[in-house]
Amino acid sequence: MVTFLESSPLYRIADVRRNKSLLPSERGVYGLFFDSPPGIAPTSGCYARDGLTLLYVGTAGADPAKSGNLRTRLGSHHLGGNERRSTVCQTLAALMPELAGPCVRKLERGNLKFHTSIEGASSIRSWMDDHVSVCWTVHPEPGKAERQLIAHYALPLNLDHNGHHPFARELGELRASRRSAA
Repeated sequence: MVTFLESSPLYRIADVRRNKSLLPSERGVYGLFFDSPPGIAPTSGCYARDGLTLLYVGTAGADPAKSGNLRTRLGSHHLGGNERRSTVCQTLAALMPELAGPCVRKLERGNLKFHTSIEGASSIRSWMDDHVSVCWTVHPEPGKAERQLIAHYALPLNLDHNGHHPFARELGELRASRRSAA
């Protein structure tokens, strides 16, 4: 199964942050490649390309009732470095708490939200700029595509639909522990 993960151009997160117009305003899926694993994330069995290791895939616009797309999901949420808006940032903060600093609870519009401090979010953004690359493809059914990719690749940083990966449970516990400590 050859996928966009093996053939689409890879962009450094720092380059995408500087030029968000690279990202399409359409629904799709994306993969995050790391030059070094965050914290204790395992890389055994993971797909490697150009000296980078694929550790996570995600969707943009998986819910047709919402207007999400690759530009907003990657450009605004993941590149922002804040746990409140990005599951990737939640994961990085849980794996590298010394980088992210403490998790903070905040009530927003009646909902409990979890945040990193401004300094922690900045640290996560800087780390991602230095260590993460991304590729993507437009897809009409991003949720379906994501499930297929998770079934095909070893992706230790994905939790949803990834019960078969041995690290998923440990990562879930690390993320829950971070939230409960707030």
